[in-house]
Amino acid sequence: MAKRRKESTPESRARAKAKARRTRARLTPAAARRGLSAEDVALPLEHEDIAPVVVLVRKAGGAPLGAYREPLGGRPLLLASLPFAAVQPTPFQRDLSPTHARR
Repeated sequence: MAKRRKESTPESRARAKAKARRTRARLTPAAARRGLSAEDVALPLEHEDIAPVVVLVRKAGGAPLGAYREPLGGRPLLLASLPFAAVQPTPFQRDLSPTHARR
């Protein structure tokens, strides 16, 4: 059988108001955009900022694949493919210990 609904009392209404939480207001996006636009990111391989690095990559026997500017910082970056013989290992690329090799 259905139970009769309890009538609200001033105390129960006060508890309901106390439980009600305010929702956070949404942040509006900034009017000015940060970083470079899409047109400014693309960089040709012949650009003066990366030309010396392109020459070094070709001397090492590699091939420059593409260049672009970092979208937020604006620094020129070069993506290149290098042969394994031209790359020296860093101090962090060392031989594994026997303990790590067994894992």
